Amino acid sequence: MSQPVEQFGKYILLERLAAGGMAEVYLSKSTGAVGVNKFVAIKRILPQFSDHREFIDMFKEEAKIAVNLNQGNVVSIYDFGVERNQFFLVMEYVEGRNLRQILNELKKSGSQFTIEQIVFMMKEVAAGLDHAHRCIDGTTGKPLNIVHRDISPQNIMVSFEGEVKIIDFGIAKAETQLEATRAGTIKGKYGYMSPEQADGQTIDPRTDIFSLGIVLWELLANDRLFTSNSEAAVLRKIRECQIPSIRKINPSVPPELERIVDKLLSKDRGMRYQTAAALHRDLNRFLNTQYPDFSPHDFSVFMKNAFSAAFLEQRRKLIEFAKIQSTEDKTMVTVTQTDARSDERSRGPMLPSDLSEKLDIDTSTDLRVNLDNLKPPPRPLPTHATHTGIQRAPVGTISGIPGSIPRSTSNSLFDDVSGMAMKFIVALIFMVGSWWGYNSYLRKEAPPITNSYQPIPGAPKTATAPPREIQHQMDLAATEPDYSVKIYSNPARARVIINGIDTEQYTPYSKSMKANTPFNLRLVYEGYTDLVTTITPTYEAYSFTGTLERFRKSASVVINIFNGGANPELRIAGAPVSIKRPGEAYLIQAEVGVKIQVRNKTTGLSAETTVNVPTDQRKPIDLYLR
Repeated sequence: MSQPVEQFGKYILLERLAAGGMAEVYLSKSTGAVGVNKFVAIKRILPQFSDHREFIDMFKEEAKIAVNLNQGNVVSIYDFGVERNQFFLVMEYVEGRNLRQILNELKKSGSQFTIEQIVFMMKEVAAGLDHAHRCIDGTTGKPLNIVHRDISPQNIMVSFEGEVKIIDFGIAKAETQLEATRAGTIKGKYGYMSPEQADGQTIDPRTDIFSLGIVLWELLANDRLFTSNSEAAVLRKIRECQIPSIRKINPSVPPELERIVDKLLSKDRGMRYQTAAALHRDLNRFLNTQYPDFSPHDFSVFMKNAFSAAFLEQRRKLIEFAKIQSTEDKTMVTVTQTDARSDERSRGPMLPSDLSEKLDIDTSTDLRVNLDNLKPPPRPLPTHATHTGIQRAPVGTISGIPGSIPRSTSNSLFDDVSGMAMKFIVALIFMVGSWWGYNSYLRKEAPPITNSYQPIPGAPKTATAPPREIQHQMDLAATEPDYSVKIYSNPARARVIINGIDTEQYTPYSKSMKANTPFNLRLVYEGYTDLVTTITPTYEAYSFTGTLERFRKSASVVINIFNGGANPELRIAGAPVSIKRPGEAYLIQAEVGVKIQVRNKTTGLSAETTVNVPTDQRKPIDLYLR
């Protein structure tokens, strides 16, 4: 199909990414010397608003503010100017989606971010806000005291590489602005304002911190915080600032993270985090303490898996856009692209073979990105050698017979080899004939051998081949790659049992498991009801956080083990329990029958009993192993 693109000064506008009431954003390409190109995003004012003085001033202020920002979590500004009476900004192009788009897509697929992914993203946004709040004017050296005023999921970009960046400082406020915000004027998205912002009061960086707290609460709750059927009702809720407990909505949220959320969403500005740096420090400490195995690479893999189709499609587009050349004498140029959608319905998304190698991704129909377990192809054996190291003659044809030695081969060499081979064959036939005759004689003289073996009663039968359907499923599972799985629990240090096998390990726990293959998980923690569930790893670096419920009625037992050896094996209610020191009690569920088993690992002796202990009571138990 033909797609028109526009020459805009030294840039080529390739595709419109977004459009608002007064401006639009394009994926563009800068043209440099010797064919060097760079993809950028261009935001330009719509032609009909080129004479709108107030909007032009706000656009200029955005440029003045953003040009001073230079940090990895803030989208960079490369250029600012006027072309054909249209003001424009040239920005860093982020190959990804904004957080609102991501949340919408995850809801469609029935998935959501994990706690560690949420904390990582908010930590990165806090770092970007801290840079903006502390930014200094490059021309005067004075603090700009920037306040974004519109922190929301729409203005947080997440790239397919796992980068998190703040965008759109279009309504940001700096002390150097030409005109102060009018009293009572409200700017920003209503659902993400601070109480003072909703009241039209003076704002400071703590407004952005509150807005980021709303985003964090919504990600953890998987729901909106301030919502209603009218803007006035939303503003009223924000002014009242009645924040539901996040742990009541999502019990898997650790208490320490709930404390951070509550501090972020304090109505009193003095009780909030006073700086984004302090917030970043707490989030970073929480992430490193609670999820020490988390890696930004894991988050990047998650993004590529969750948006694999979009990721591949965008890469294809960029390849095609890279072929477009600048035309200085024209404002419009037409690019012809092949419409392969009909083929994609049957074959799946396609990429050039060289691109697939560069991306290290799986382009099969399930679009699952696999960045690990990539093995180089087996090195082929040289055609001139066999496994024994003997040189093999070149393969050719004689009289049309494939595989024979060509006529060009030396006759003397051929005759020597043939003569030696013939002698060897004759000798081999003689030896085989002699051996066969001797064994025939022995079979005539020796009595017949009978098989006296009888199967042992109760012994397992010889395994037979599984049915074809089961074998097919087993073959499919065997071809799946291994994914790293991380298991967390609340509370931490829960015992991990996988497929009924005690790992003798505790959460946080990591293990490689077959991709897209379910396994049974049981988490055991003393004083809590066991958590039993089935998990299917659907992407690399898959993580699961389980929340165990405390016994509603609990009791305790003191277990005295006799003849148990140095390290007996103890199970309470079928779950393995670590042996405590003599006299220490074990918590059990009260007023129900609880089976207690103990075994000597060396002698194999065992004992068991079932106890029913009233609530808050303590009972001693003696177990003699026999």
